[in-house]
Amino acid sequence: MAITQPPPLGGDDGSMANVAETGSHGGMLATIFSAAALGFSGFSFYMSALQGADLEVYLPPTIHYARDGGGDVELFAIPVTIANDGARTGTVLSIELEVEKIKEKKTKRYYSAFLGEHPRDTNALNRQFAPLSIAGRAVFTETVRFYPAGNPLPSVVDEEGEYRFRIKLNTATPPEPGLLDRLAGRVDPKPVAFEMTLPWFSEEQLGTRRNTIAMHSRDWQPTASTGK
Repeated sequence: MAITQPPPLGGDDGSMANVAETGSHGGMLATIFSAAALGFSGFSFYMSALQGADLEVYLPPTIHYARDGGGDVELFAIPVTIANDGARTGTVLSIELEVEKIKEKKTKRYYSAFLGEHPRDTNALNRQFAPLSIAGRAVFTETVRFYPAGNPLPSVVDEEGEYRFRIKLNTATPPEPGLLDRLAGRVDPKPVAFEMTLPWFSEEQLGTRRNTIAMHSRDWQPTASTGK
């Protein structure tokens, strides 16, 4: 009687090679997917926790010009919106304003003195400007009143016409950035330049009645910092 030999375990050499090749491809795909998932997790963590403050400034098409101190001290009331597109908190220590009378190339500097609209009542309390801490992905919006830095006279605005503005944020910066600060990719906010038109001017209206005069951009469009 003939004895039938059982087939070798695992099949022939060709079958074994196919199994090994398939396992190799599956392991490679698993490695690729794992690496992609790890990279995505790292990117998500960076965007949600490590990314440095990234402040952008937005300005409306209309601001207001006024006088204080019996008409001797000029000021600009400018609604300012600051958006933090980064994950970490950004701190604005102060805001600088530079105004140029285009017709005469005359320039004057101003500082962020108070918050809120220009009050019509001379006895109204003023809200002093204080450093602003803007959390990650948060937005700050408020009217900032800018007063002359130094001698208020002579005034840069003395007639209707075109005026050029430049706003700069002064932010808190560590003197010696640590490793985390360097990895966070801190972005310093860029100054914002824009032009406004003063349609009319009256010393009496500004000085004795504490009125404000609206200044507007030529195209009536808002202004934003260009960013990176």
